[in-house]
Amino acid sequence: MTSCQRSEYGFPLLPAPARRPAGIVLGCALLVVAAGAELVHGQYDDPLDRRVDPWVIARLGGHSEALRLVSDLGEKAEMIVIIAVMSLACLTARRLNGAVLAAVGAPAASVATEKVLKPLADHLYLYSTYPSGHTTSVFALVSTAAVLMTGPPTSRVRPPARIAIVATAALIACAVALAEVALDDHRFTDTVGGAAVGIAVVLMATFVLDLPASRRLLPHAWLAQRAPGRLAGQRSGGRSLDRESGQVPP
Repeated sequence: MTSCQRSEYGFPLLPAPARRPAGIVLGCALLVVAAGAELVHGQYDDPLDRRVDPWVIARLGGHSEALRLVSDLGEKAEMIVIIAVMSLACLTARRLNGAVLAAVGAPAASVATEKVLKPLADHLYLYSTYPSGHTTSVFALVSTAAVLMTGPPTSRVRPPARIAIVATAALIACAVALAEVALDDHRFTDTVGGAAVGIAVVLMATFVLDLPASRRLLPHAWLAQRAPGRLAGQRSGGRSLDRESGQVPP
């Protein structure tokens, strides 16, 4: 791998100017998750749920079929397809750390929700559905897209197009959250908490992948994985040349 290729594979996910804002967003997301857990402990007795839930259900509840289609965007099958597309796109662009983030971020957020936070919330309140798993997944993907759109600066995608992509993804994620509330599958607090979990987990993964050690190890791991195939190809090519020349290879 040339030095240019190494710089592409080892380029940080977040450029220096974006790290401080990302850290602030991460801190806010963690606070929102904690605040949502407190509301669950109070058995959802908060003004937001009492006002927002009936309002959303009254205006959107009559479109159950369309709402279910929107909500299904957060299902596992759809998530797997989107994750695979994002990972392959990053590998094609030689952004190994981006491919790792796409492959790990959303699944890690889903595991945090389903295996850690939901069981914990269920101990606080018997009928808790906090946080929303569908909302966690879609906002994790939005966060992943937002991180990937911040760089590298050599990308052919122009800033207006990057903003449009992230804004569109965010609108779709918000539509999924509203559908969850309108279908009465989750309370508004659940969806806000799910969004915060998805954002927080992806940003934490981003900061880990941007550590100097991670940036050094990923290219070496990629080279180690591809080296046997390259070596086999070189040996195969050498044998064919030897046969054409009539010489027996050693």
